[in-house]
Amino acid sequence: MNQEQAKTRIAQLKTQLWKAINAYFNDDTEIIPESVRDQLKYELIELESQFPELITPDSPTQRVGAPLSGKLPKITHKNRKFSLQDAFEPEELREFDTRIKKFLKTKSVEYSVEYKIDGLNVTLWYQNGQLQKAVTRGDGFVGEDITHTIKTIKNLPLQLPQPLNIEVSGECFIKRSVFETLQKQHPDENFANPRNLAAGSVRQLDPQIAAERNLSINLYDLKPLTPEENLNITTQQDLFDFFETQHLPHQPEMKIFDDIEQVIDFCLLMNEQNIRVKNDTDIDGLVIKVHNFADRKRLGYTAKTAKYAMAWKFPAEQKYTKLLDIHFQVGRTGAITPVGILKPVNIAGSTVSRATLHNAEELERKKVLIGDTVIIRKAGDIIPEILAPIESLRNGDEQVPEFPTTCPECAQSLNTSETVYRCTNTHCPAKKQANFIFFAEKLKIEGLGKKTIEALLELELIHSVADFWKLTPLDLANLPGFKAKKIENLLSALKKQKKLSFPLFLAALGIRHIGTENAKILSHVIHNLPREADEFWALTKLEIALEQLLAQDGLGEVVAQSFLEFWHDETTKNLFLELSKQEVRFFFPKQKKIINQHVNQKKFVITGSFSQFSRDEIKKLLVDNGGKILSSISRNCDVLIVGEKAGSKKTKAEAFGISQWDEATFLEKIKVGVEQKTLEEIIATNTKSTDKDDENIQMNLF
Repeated sequence: MNQEQAKTRIAQLKTQLWKAINAYFNDDTEIIPESVRDQLKYELIELESQFPELITPDSPTQRVGAPLSGKLPKITHKNRKFSLQDAFEPEELREFDTRIKKFLKTKSVEYSVEYKIDGLNVTLWYQNGQLQKAVTRGDGFVGEDITHTIKTIKNLPLQLPQPLNIEVSGECFIKRSVFETLQKQHPDENFANPRNLAAGSVRQLDPQIAAERNLSINLYDLKPLTPEENLNITTQQDLFDFFETQHLPHQPEMKIFDDIEQVIDFCLLMNEQNIRVKNDTDIDGLVIKVHNFADRKRLGYTAKTAKYAMAWKFPAEQKYTKLLDIHFQVGRTGAITPVGILKPVNIAGSTVSRATLHNAEELERKKVLIGDTVIIRKAGDIIPEILAPIESLRNGDEQVPEFPTTCPECAQSLNTSETVYRCTNTHCPAKKQANFIFFAEKLKIEGLGKKTIEALLELELIHSVADFWKLTPLDLANLPGFKAKKIENLLSALKKQKKLSFPLFLAALGIRHIGTENAKILSHVIHNLPREADEFWALTKLEIALEQLLAQDGLGEVVAQSFLEFWHDETTKNLFLELSKQEVRFFFPKQKKIINQHVNQKKFVITGSFSQFSRDEIKKLLVDNGGKILSSISRNCDVLIVGEKAGSKKTKAEAFGISQWDEATFLEKIKVGVEQKTLEEIIATNTKSTDKDDENIQMNLF
């Protein structure tokens, strides 16, 4: 056989094999016997070995490549990944439905419902129809490159029928039947559950290991990678129909409902039928989504979750075991949490030996005694918690737990004025350790994990976060397991973090009540403080009044007071001074540009109903363009946005001579500066999350 003949035969074999593979793994049909499929594959392998120049990346023989050396490369996502908000009760779904209808200004919403697979979220990039990259979810911004292992998945095409540039996302998993077979084949491996095994398999450096574990994938989301890629997909059903044309695997079990009550009935039916036990794929709930994609685009996202979707979680698995003891754990904010020490028990695929009892009030309410036989569950299938004791099994040897009034770590008296008891000692060793761990996780300092921080504390090498940047090779050489390469990697990771986003740094300090969003607002205040010196620590000498903070939209008195206690503390000034000495510098994310002079710095009140916008959309558009929202009419108000059925606010505004905009005027004003944009584009632009701290950076270094 010459090369031209081989080329023709290889093309025939590839076409026939892909048809057979798609039919078998995606459609559960066998168009040719498995033995014939294997025979075709062996012939293809033989021809490709004779003519290696004819091997192409889309060949069925190229699923398993060479092993990688070292760690998996990091990949930045092209589109940020969001989470789902959980629902456990029907009322939570009704509230979700009410929010959707209110925002969209509609009386009816169509929903799609799919199984929520308990797997590993992955994203795939196809360029010109060919699979180019597979990336784990990671933190939603950056994931790991797992292309080499994902290519081994037999129900996933390496080449699409059309030369498309698309991004698709879904869940990678191992079927229960496959998992049980692997357990029998590898009795010494102690595989915990299908989900953990799938996650471990895709992260293997050697793709042959992943290939042997028979991974599967189901896809549920798509985004074009180029603007010209217009696929005319308007609903989830359209998307799954499109997946069919491209042989992309997806869940066949999708339902569409006209209203939320039908959705609730279906969710409860799935609970009742215990569908998670009957399915060969591990599922931990159902995903409810607004069916229409245009509505999804309008709804947008919060900082963490998609507003158009919710996860209905199945009732958590419950088991009983012995409560051996109760330990009291000190968190980074000083919160004291009672933790039950349990006789180990397997629940939801993992061994549980500790479970939370939340706080003193919950401990008292549940009337749990040390030595009790207790019922436990994994809340949301993640966090183990003790539900209740089985009182009838008590034998009289049980002991009443005593909630401490002093810190278990530093012995200082606890603040018991709140439901959660707290240690207020700023030098408490347990709080410091928890804060160091939180700080390193928030800043993603690779190599600075819990065990390393514990060792650094034990050797008294760190006393504040500034000390991380003081570490020397000699210091790290004293830590267990730290050889030359590990020392070099950690010092390199710390050096990379010498230019820090100030809001991220502020959130990483673990100040009580100050998370990511509040840190951004406070950062804006600090950025605008007058200063005489470039050194950042000099700013801490300036006084910040409570009134200055309360004037900021989104900041309440509790948050403001907590920040002021931190800011005016002598240790804070010392911290910034030490960071300055170590040449750690801060920058501030660039503030969103004000694009509309008709709105910027003006105060608005909204009344009535509108045909093209929900009131929430109007509020967001005004705020994003520099406006402020008031709840009632006063002389401070600049503009009243007036819809249909406006009430007394309209009369009051007329009495005060306040300018009024109807819906048409509002639309005209909001388009100024963005004249080329359609209404849908304006809404889409203003509902996108801007949570990336490293996006549009203004390099103001101190």
